[in-house]
Amino acid sequence: MWKNLTAETTPAELVRRRTTPRVQRIGSVRLPIAGPYRPVARLFRFPNGRLLWHVRLWEYDRAVPHIVSTTTLIAFARRNGLRSLELEIARLVGNAVVEGGARA
Repeated sequence: MWKNLTAETTPAELVRRRTTPRVQRIGSVRLPIAGPYRPVARLFRFPNGRLLWHVRLWEYDRAVPHIVSTTTLIAFARRNGLRSLELEIARLVGNAVVEGGARA
């Protein structure tokens, strides 16, 4: 009943596998903005190596997500004299670059 099956005669099976890596969360920092809430900026490394920050800022009656670059967050920290925030941002970006060879 069963023939002698070889690699040439056996049909290929589909293997479910992710071909691209996932977006990786690196870390987060609190943004000291005046008001009843303190938003969090979360750093993500994308599959292409880019580092981007996700920040939810309050607009009128709801929080709206924004994607910003590292330079934008560092400029915010410098303009407001937040040296500790600037150092924390630099630390997270440094960790991400060392771990994944990403570019900021």
